[in-house]
Amino acid sequence: MDRKELFSKLGDIERTDGFDLSKNTTYGLGGKCIAAFFPKTEEEAIRTFDALKCSGKKFFVLGNGSNILASDKFYDGYIISTNWLKGIFKTDGKFISCLSGTTVGELLNYCKSAGLTGLEFLAGIPASIGGLTCMNGGAGGKFMSDIIESVALYDGKLRNFSKNLCGFGYKHSTMRDINSVILSVMLKVERTSREDVEEKIAFYLNKRAGQPKGKSCGCVFKNPEGISAGKLIEECGLKGVNLGGASVSEIHANFIINCGNSALDVYNLIKLVKENVRIKKGILLDEEVVYIGDFNDTFG
Repeated sequence: MDRKELFSKLGDIERTDGFDLSKNTTYGLGGKCIAAFFPKTEEEAIRTFDALKCSGKKFFVLGNGSNILASDKFYDGYIISTNWLKGIFKTDGKFISCLSGTTVGELLNYCKSAGLTGLEFLAGIPASIGGLTCMNGGAGGKFMSDIIESVALYDGKLRNFSKNLCGFGYKHSTMRDINSVILSVMLKVERTSREDVEEKIAFYLNKRAGQPKGKSCGCVFKNPEGISAGKLIEECGLKGVNLGGASVSEIHANFIINCGNSALDVYNLIKLVKENVRIKKGILLDEEVVYIGDFNDTFG
């Protein structure tokens, strides 16, 4: 399917040609791609997925872009953005179902108004629920797998994965291993007062207040079993190390801050840190960050 036919087939779905990844990731980096599509409903997301799969071009499902490093180069493919795939459409006091593009902030605002607790540990994470589910994200020792009941996704077939089928592990899920789009997520909650929810949100926001400022993806590396990746990086003397427009944070060594305009600088600093820890500590760190596009692997 050529571009003209694809655009005609998806003509009723919002589209941005020359979509700029640097304006749609928390790193503020990346080149442009052919186009991005913005489905508003599950049906539109399914149609978009099918059409892009038939196009023969590569494509990437992008949420809030908070765990992404996109290459400076042109991405010769398409983006399915879930930014407009929003909505909280079911609650019975025990569960909330929300579309995958719903952000943490939007979900917690709903929980406040409805007096529903259990999700407050997510407060302050600049992510969509679909993205967090895919990577089993979380904070403070709690993860999405602790609160998920089921996940609706599409990979060519409409599927409803129970928690057990999601294959959740540390910063991982089955959804990271298959080409699919998460449509909605059902989350476990409990009834409480608005004041209780507000108090818990404030508690978790306060815990995150000391994290490094600046453009980043949060923690770059997963923690090896029994030890902090940030501690390993700091023990290797890498806190504050700069490479071009990228810098290892002085506050938390597992944060790499974008201080310039080059995704390649960030990528090369990630590889430099990884190689130093491997040589000095004998531990090969595994990235949390997800890459889009092609990079020149200077240190690989």
